Amino acid sequence: MSAIDPSSENTRSTENALRWMHRAHAEAALLAEVGRVVHAHRRRRLRRMAALTGAAAMMLGFYFFSGEKSGMSPTGLPTAVVIEPRRQVLADGTIVVLREGAEITADFSEVTRRVTLWRGEAHFAVVKNPDRPFIVTALGVDVRAVGTAFSVSLGGAAVDVLVTEGRVAVEPATTAAAEVDAGQRARVSATGAKPEVSAVSPAELAQASAWHIPHIEFSRTPLAEALTLINARLAPAGQRLIEADPTDEGLRALRLSGFLAADNAEGFLQLLESQFAVHAERSRTGPIFLRSSR
Repeated sequence: MSAIDPSSENTRSTENALRWMHRAHAEAALLAEVGRVVHAHRRRRLRRMAALTGAAAMMLGFYFFSGEKSGMSPTGLPTAVVIEPRRQVLADGTIVVLREGAEITADFSEVTRRVTLWRGEAHFAVVKNPDRPFIVTALGVDVRAVGTAFSVSLGGAAVDVLVTEGRVAVEPATTAAAEVDAGQRARVSATGAKPEVSAVSPAELAQASAWHIPHIEFSRTPLAEALTLINARLAPAGQRLIEADPTDEGLRALRLSGFLAADNAEGFLQLLESQFAVHAERSRTGPIFLRSSR
């Protein structure tokens, strides 16, 4: 057997291949470590979010909220955005809120108001008219109401109905109908079985209904800017406005990040008081006044 020549082309190719393999293993190990760190950070972040989104927080209308005392954001442009779901007003004044991807068609006559849900989920705030029942049809299931509020969603081969106000009748094509009251949900499978009706807790109802409520998304937003947006939504409804002490350095330094249900000013105040050392002075008349409690 002849000796191996270190300068031969085959030997150099083997060495190059071994170097490539070592580099690939090192890169894979590095990527795995980065993935482990990112995954651990994501778990910690989700745990923090979960701590703020328990049953009580859901009832207040919050998903995730954090605060900090600092200067401006790195861009110098802290933002706060109102997120509005897609809404449609039908010919009778009924308001439909459509989840992303949902599709409906309406067919009104002198005796009935019929809407077909083709895909997705929609929430209906029905204008009362006993002479013209309101019917939502999905996968052959009729949801009949006179004046109430409820959501209908298509999930796979089943129809889910969640009633938030009043009462509806869920009428499958081949089985007996079931009445569903506010705080209950009904599920009808594709097999045409009788609707399965179950109670929904207030926290579950708030969570399931959160998507059709306008939200404000804060991103390192100064408290003053947040209050401008919140007050803009309170004023048309005649609710009391919220003001902050302009000389309070603690309030001026506070930055907010997260999601807030836009219709829940009281929950916002409770969160400020419990989490961010802010005291809300509530007088008999006039606006609510915020001060640092430290």
